[in-house]
Amino acid sequence: MKQYDAAHLRNVGLFGHGGSGKTSLAEAVLFQTRAINRLGKVEEGSTTTDFDPDEVKRTMSISLALAPLEWRDHKLNLVDAPGYADFFGEVAEAMRAVDGAVVVVDGVAGVEVGTELVWREADRYGLPRVVFVNKLERENASFSRTLDHLRSKFGTHVVALGVPIGAEHSFTGVVDLVARQAFLAGQDGPAPVPGEVTSEVDQRREALVEAVCEHDDALLEKYLEEGELSEAELRDGLRTAVTSGKLVPVLCGSAHGLVGIGRLLDTIVETLPSAAQATVRLASGETARPSPEGPLAGLVFKTISDPHIGKLSYVRVYSGTLSADSYIWNSSRGQEERVGHLFLMRGKSQEPMQAIGLGDIGVIPKLGATSTGDSLSTKDQAVVLAGIPFPDPSFFAAIHPRTRSDVDKLGTALSRVLEEDPSLRVSREESTSETILSGLGESHVGLAMERMERKFGVRVSVDVPKVAYRETITATGRAQGRHVKQSGGHGQYGVVTMEVEPLPDGADFEFVDKVVGGVVPRQYIPGVEKGVRDALGQGVLAGYPVVGVRVSLVDGKYHPVDSSEQAFRIAGALGFKAAAAEARPILLEPIMEVEITVPDEFTGDVMGDLNSRRARVLGMNPSDGTTTISAYVPQAEMLRYATILRSLTQGRGIYAMRFASYEEVPAHLAQKLIEERKKEQEEARA
Repeated sequence: MKQYDAAHLRNVGLFGHGGSGKTSLAEAVLFQTRAINRLGKVEEGSTTTDFDPDEVKRTMSISLALAPLEWRDHKLNLVDAPGYADFFGEVAEAMRAVDGAVVVVDGVAGVEVGTELVWREADRYGLPRVVFVNKLERENASFSRTLDHLRSKFGTHVVALGVPIGAEHSFTGVVDLVARQAFLAGQDGPAPVPGEVTSEVDQRREALVEAVCEHDDALLEKYLEEGELSEAELRDGLRTAVTSGKLVPVLCGSAHGLVGIGRLLDTIVETLPSAAQATVRLASGETARPSPEGPLAGLVFKTISDPHIGKLSYVRVYSGTLSADSYIWNSSRGQEERVGHLFLMRGKSQEPMQAIGLGDIGVIPKLGATSTGDSLSTKDQAVVLAGIPFPDPSFFAAIHPRTRSDVDKLGTALSRVLEEDPSLRVSREESTSETILSGLGESHVGLAMERMERKFGVRVSVDVPKVAYRETITATGRAQGRHVKQSGGHGQYGVVTMEVEPLPDGADFEFVDKVVGGVVPRQYIPGVEKGVRDALGQGVLAGYPVVGVRVSLVDGKYHPVDSSEQAFRIAGALGFKAAAAEARPILLEPIMEVEITVPDEFTGDVMGDLNSRRARVLGMNPSDGTTTISAYVPQAEMLRYATILRSLTQGRGIYAMRFASYEEVPAHLAQKLIEERKKEQEEARA
């Protein structure tokens, strides 16, 4: 493929709800432009952009994939992104790399929750977009109904740019409203508009012209005077309105039937912004314009890590040119990287490139320290671009290596999997001695486990994580800690008096030295604090870590011969435990801030379920057929909520969850938890 300047480049993402036909559309576009010579099918696992073994197995997109092609002397870098909420991290990566979006909507199902999700994300990035209503050859498909649904959900600036010819099984072509020409399945050139759709074409074209004129005073004046616009004037006005985000044109077609594909490609070239018009967002919050003569600035928006092919870094160049056989500077990490080869990727196939020019997308193999979200530039003119904001995890699993060999390889495998998918997170919960892998859903985490075994030979067991409870005190307490032993020769002697009280500001721990008169020598006080910190790890109620406490050392005794730092360390631990037991200790549980978006018809069921989970609902925000519920819910009640929500909403509900705070466990539940914890500890000691 030849090199294109930025003005002839279009970087466009295919987004939409899972199952709307994005991958089939990418395949149809590649076939229509002769980038491939065989039309693959998702069901057969033969499409270009669903090439990963996990995607073939599940017949669904899991990772974003590139599909570059040429059309009308332009290069289009299509980015096919997954549609299921569990893999929304891939959508975030794709959104960051493109300048425009094609939102694919199922002509049968209409606007779905996933459609709204990607629409909001595109709004956040300020991406101009077009809509492609797909699957119009299916039974019960309706372009008119889907268009009305789009306009009711997203506003009247959504306007038809095409009209279908026929419906369902008799769907045979589309009409371009700007040119007033029909494009029929199996025919290369345009044809006259069939009589049966003339009335609808006239009506929708008039609506299109009025919508364009609303955003251009000169066109409006001419339209009012002459009652018509030329095709060229209408196209120019449409381009300006779409690029500025003031209009969203809606096209129609069928990926499987190869209907409307050429109209979609024409619309991308004519209305979506070129790479030369892109806004370069910097980490500082400032923006700049792309420049071929400017310093190199590229963003790694995707990483594939494989034990056989190595690491592949997908790069979008926003300024300058990235050349093969050169050195670059990772300005995010302050490290130099060697660039050997460059590749153009189409699915999994590779084509060598000599350079990735301004606005283009390519792949660099085998970079060392570079990861997703890093900026690439030159050392003398370092540029740091804005990174990629990933969604917060909402599903948590405890993972345990199955064998000794798996233990040794787990750390490396996890780091490689996280490098490939930054929307996954790994943490270690010391209070439960568990490694927690968190992601956007059960499928997301389960897939990561499968990839670890397939790619790196690491097998793990996955369990529901134990809740990381905490303990604190609600009153003041005072007690003595005494560690005195005499067994001939050098003994041990340390006596301290401790006072404990709750910390009002929410801090975890504070140690205060209040001794006077040298009753505890200065050299032993650090030992007392160490002992208290040791004791904080196991509270007096159930052995959970203690937080939110101020400990004051107020008195003590020492022996000139037998005292030591170790003796006072033990005394400090004993004193704290005794004082804490007197200070009305309570059990705390993690509370999560949850935001759930569901279709209106399921709101009652979801609210009822939340109430059964001890939720504290903060508010409900209805919006065009969906309701977003905000609530605080104990983590113990949300451990497998992804599965529950999917069941309650027929798979149409989505949610996000993040840690909010710790709150007291209700007394009746606390006693049960304490008894269970003590039983576990006794069994562990047995």
